[in-house]
Amino acid sequence: APYAQALCGVASNILSIKFGVLEQLVFNTPQERRTRVSIVYAVANQKGGVGKSTTVVNLGAYLGSRGKRVLCVDIDPQGNTTTGLGIKKKQLPVSSYEVLVGKCSIQEAIVRTAFENVSLLPAKNTLAGAELELSAMDNRMNRLKMQILTCKLDYDYILIDCPPALGLLTVNGLVAADQLIIPMLAEFYALEGLSQLTNTIKVVRSNYNPNLDIGGILFVMFDQRLNVSRQVEEEVKKYFPNKVFQTKIPRNVRLSEAPSHGKPVMYYDRFSKGAEAYMLLGLELLGEKPPEKKRRLLSFGKKRESGDQ
Repeated sequence: APYAQALCGVASNILSIKFGVLEQLVFNTPQERRTRVSIVYAVANQKGGVGKSTTVVNLGAYLGSRGKRVLCVDIDPQGNTTTGLGIKKKQLPVSSYEVLVGKCSIQEAIVRTAFENVSLLPAKNTLAGAELELSAMDNRMNRLKMQILTCKLDYDYILIDCPPALGLLTVNGLVAADQLIIPMLAEFYALEGLSQLTNTIKVVRSNYNPNLDIGGILFVMFDQRLNVSRQVEEEVKKYFPNKVFQTKIPRNVRLSEAPSHGKPVMYYDRFSKGAEAYMLLGLELLGEKPPEKKRRLLSFGKKRESGDQ
């Protein structure tokens, strides 16, 4: 416990210095978020292994099960969202790479998934070379935004899976987004990464997307039993008041297994803790309260079990 307190004491100093830029940010209210016709979320954090793809896949699947039209956009060269939604990369004629470099339109690259109301702009390994090509192009920061604007009203929610780096691909995601979801671990080093991302948000807002808003910070692989987890959570809440999701995603075996089967966890094991957590996140995003018996809603997806095929 003393060690955890010491870490969070240092973290507090880092946050107080680097998060001063947040005083200049004006955030939209949850009510304003819910009244928009269509909303684009970028899911970003320059640190890898924090559940960005997992969040896009599983949040998208839940929103789709609620009748929302969802487009998941994979601009991470690793293509984990593409794999997690059961799409075979080798069978794709075009992908987000071709869209970004202007070889095809976003409509030509979008594919339907097996999961209710969920479509995907997939990614392939070719995307790894896109940063070099984009650097020599006009409007290199706005290319994804321009494409998304042509189809935005076809969807209720667009979720962008950004790569674990603050390069041109991630900036394209931030410029295209209305709001940002930041998954993070409840660890000391994650606080430093969060401060770096905050500075990037300031630059993007100043130069490319003045309306970019932080939709919420999402703690993943969260262990309530650890003092350091609770202390990091409190530090983040101090500097991001009302911007931390109440829902926390726990470590869960079934959640980890689901991608290897090409399914969101709600289609792999709907009664798992991971499925329940993303259901609660979806409810929170929709501005709805969970029922008294939370598992009553875990019967979602009965209408269409195509994810089990």
